[in-house]
Amino acid sequence: MNDKPVCVDKSINVSTLAEIMSKKNVEAVIVVEDEEPIGIITEKDLLTKVLAKKLNPEEVKAEDIMSTPVITITEQDDILTAMKKMLSHNIRRLIVVNEHKVIGLISVSDILRITPSFIEIMQEKLTVNLTKEETIAGYCDGCGQWSDFLVLVDDQYLCENCRE
Repeated sequence: MNDKPVCVDKSINVSTLAEIMSKKNVEAVIVVEDEEPIGIITEKDLLTKVLAKKLNPEEVKAEDIMSTPVITITEQDDILTAMKKMLSHNIRRLIVVNEHKVIGLISVSDILRITPSFIEIMQEKLTVNLTKEETIAGYCDGCGQWSDFLVLVDDQYLCENCRE
């Protein structure tokens, strides 16, 4: 997540906006009004909504080309929620808010960067849950020996040796 996203006023012209994006080396900016997000503008928006239409970047305002409505998540939302929102809204970026104020921007690239670690953690959790058996201590119904790790198998409490 980018915890210092670039925010611009809706009245800024596209020429200035492009300069800011270039200087800050960002692919997207958040359009705000009274510190609340009202739109988002990406490099693709500049290409398709201004340059391809041969509009004058000095005359076009951010509010004229911003994508709305903004889709947001809160800092408490998990990565799965972010992924689902991106998929359901067919978007590549989500604005992270806290009490309607912008605190970050998360992109598909951010999610892809952490996905391998996320999958590894989920696999470990699944493995732990699948191998976790409830054990008790007592005499094995199979061999009669004491064991601290008896497991119920076919209505008999068996030690490790008798389970094999």
